[in-house]
Amino acid sequence: MYKNLDTLADSSRLWIYQSNRAFTSEEITLIKNSLLQFTESWNAHGSDLQSSFDIPYNQFIVIAVDENTAAASGCSIDKCVGVIKQIESHLNISLFERTTIAYLQGEEVATFKLNEAKQLVSEGTITPTTKIFDNTVLNLGDFKSKWIVDAGNSWLKRYFVTA
Repeated sequence: MYKNLDTLADSSRLWIYQSNRAFTSEEITLIKNSLLQFTESWNAHGSDLQSSFDIPYNQFIVIAVDENTAAASGCSIDKCVGVIKQIESHLNISLFERTTIAYLQGEEVATFKLNEAKQLVSEGTITPTTKIFDNTVLNLGDFKSKWIVDAGNSWLKRYFVTA
């Protein structure tokens, strides 16, 4: 059952799918319609899942489920992944690429490949204060407080020279 994201518990389980490009306004409408339809009927073993979604920065799909009422099962998670794969296929985008890192360049999302990190730090493109998206956060509370972090406080800190 769809709920407003702000009404879900901070302990709600979370999945983040990063697109290889920003969504158009038409694509956002399609994604919202697909996910609203899905979350309205999402269940696990007959129990409605209290769930929500968001599309931050027009480039990420965030899905959350409050497992305090009913836990997502393997089958229900597979159904969710299936919906994401349908969106990916329909829009001809990549949502499962895990070696691309997103960061904020001003107000825009930019990306780089994992193997380019050291070079981008040495060139000064990525600095200790560059805002990096940590798509590995597992719950809504961490999403709110730890999804966007300074590169110097992330796994990238090993590349910054300290005096």
